[in-house]
Amino acid sequence: MTNDQLKEFLARQKRLTGIIQEVSSTIEELDMVHFSQALQELKNKIASDTFKIMVMGNFKNGKSTFINALLGEEILPAYAVPTTAIINEIKYGEKPKAVLHFLNPLPEKMYDGIPEPALAHMRQFQMKDIPPIEMPVDEIEDYVVIPMGMEHKEALKQSPFEKVELFWPLDLLKDGVEIVDSPGLNENPVRTQVTMEYLSKADAIIFVFSALAMGSAGEIAYIDDTLRKNGFGEQSLFCVVNRYDQLTNEREQQRVRKFSNNLLAPYTKHIYYTSAYKGLMGQMQNNSALLQESMIPAVENALADYLANERGKIKLATPARELIRMIRQDVLERTIPQRRNALSTDLDVLKKRYDEAKPEIEKLKQQKELITSRTEALISNMEPDIRRCAISYFNNLPGKIRAWVEEYEPKVKVSALHPKRDAEALADELNTFVSNQIDSETREWLSGPFSQLVNDKVESLKDSLEGRLNDFFVSVDQIKVGITGSQSQNLQVEEIPVWKRVVAAGGGLLIGDIGVAALGATTGLSSEFAKGIALQLGSYIVLAVLGMLNPITIIAVIVASVVRGGLKVAEKATEKAKAQISDSYCEGISQNSMQLVEKVLEGAMENFAKVKEIISASMDTEIEEMQRQLEGVIHDMEQGKEVVEQKAAQLDEQENRLKSSADSLDTFIFELLK
Repeated sequence: MTNDQLKEFLARQKRLTGIIQEVSSTIEELDMVHFSQALQELKNKIASDTFKIMVMGNFKNGKSTFINALLGEEILPAYAVPTTAIINEIKYGEKPKAVLHFLNPLPEKMYDGIPEPALAHMRQFQMKDIPPIEMPVDEIEDYVVIPMGMEHKEALKQSPFEKVELFWPLDLLKDGVEIVDSPGLNENPVRTQVTMEYLSKADAIIFVFSALAMGSAGEIAYIDDTLRKNGFGEQSLFCVVNRYDQLTNEREQQRVRKFSNNLLAPYTKHIYYTSAYKGLMGQMQNNSALLQESMIPAVENALADYLANERGKIKLATPARELIRMIRQDVLERTIPQRRNALSTDLDVLKKRYDEAKPEIEKLKQQKELITSRTEALISNMEPDIRRCAISYFNNLPGKIRAWVEEYEPKVKVSALHPKRDAEALADELNTFVSNQIDSETREWLSGPFSQLVNDKVESLKDSLEGRLNDFFVSVDQIKVGITGSQSQNLQVEEIPVWKRVVAAGGGLLIGDIGVAALGATTGLSSEFAKGIALQLGSYIVLAVLGMLNPITIIAVIVASVVRGGLKVAEKATEKAKAQISDSYCEGISQNSMQLVEKVLEGAMENFAKVKEIISASMDTEIEEMQRQLEGVIHDMEQGKEVVEQKAAQLDEQENRLKSSADSLDTFIFELLK
């Protein structure tokens, strides 16, 4: 991959972390403990942040070969048969190294032939809570490749491994890129759960199709139902039509190109027709003509441009803007003027004012407890409506399942010649269909009616608390003004929206984490928070549904029913199987509906509890920081005139440094976005 653009991003990243470090040092000198800690966390987060590219697609489309072509080396095993059974994370390392991670809990049934070192390691920890283990890089195939003769789906179900971290000394990875190679789509609920967790962290998706079997219904449904709903679209979704060179003639190529463009245009502007094999050979043989012919460089350049510019700008501009706000509004306009006024006040007067203000500070603490209790009560009152919403969904789900199955026309037909084999294939097809439908329907409900309900509840919470919180923050500022005598500063509390102040004090400056920073200083407590809960719950609830129903048992029941019935007519066998799977799923959901409702409720209420924690923490921080600042000034003044003059001079210097840092951030954002 061309690295010039990525190197430019890394330079910007380093520049921003340098500014943050300068600000953090000054904030630390001002004894603003909370903000200093938040800045250090922000600096570490930005400095360690990488671009995560997730490569997806069906097992037969050449994902591993495509990744090898990107990397320029044959790192991942790539065969003409299904291979990748688990997630592979490819990261930078000074020396090649592989680290194997295990599922928790392990599958109930695991395939024979698990490598002995891994098996011994699992036994050492009694087959639970197994820590990662390093393994030789040249043995990676033993872990990520599906065992010979084993069905792809069975391998996914029975593998005890969660992922492999592969560390490799390549410039692309050194320049801040991580590549994630995923198993096939919608193969297994546990693997789907793992994939969804990665999606929430991915910066871009490379979706690999095969020109030889372009655009199955399942592939497009995955893009439509999963990727698009997780925010991947026109800019961040890169569709690669691989094996384009294997089409028989130019006419066939033009037909596939026209079909693919029409099929994919609603989802992305990035469509590329490639030969991963030619790209890999071109890289390994240093054959530039072959490499260009593969079209891999075109994908690399577009991806680098998107990451370094579109995505990179968001990664850097958002925290830079919030940092400017904190410097100017919280420090330059508030903390420093108040401290300067306090230092210029007579010590006895300052102590007297502080002593007189202590009852008001105690009232603030009581006010904080009342607001926290009010928040807890409001959140508790949300439970019945959220529960009713979930009950309604799971009560209606069995009827939808019956309608889906009734309308579905399976591809597999049961023959009299091989009834058991055909019945197993039919059962597996029906089970996969119903599982995928439940996944799609559940995510649709979570992102639709459920999110709307959560959004309404959050808006109600905001309306109920905003006045109380604003009164609290005004009281804090009035106490500061009364003690420091900084009336002339004319502090304008309304300039900082109350929820920005809550997040800055209670959640820090970290932006982008579901549940906590989804509150966000930029997004508030509304639709983004609701969306965050929906994404968080999606795979968790689907996994719970399928786990409770035990699809493996359902398949066995269907097979036994079809075979035992002695049905010789394919249509009757199909109807029998469809009825059996409908009954099994509907009965399972009906029996477990209240457990599923409680899982939805638990997930939602956990997120609302985080809201309460942030609100409570913000008020604690405001009180603690005010007292720390005042007591620090009194301590300095007790040391004598010389110390006071020294501290006043330091304030001037700190003020100038922070103004310079804010100006540098302004310039940084301007250059970043121009």
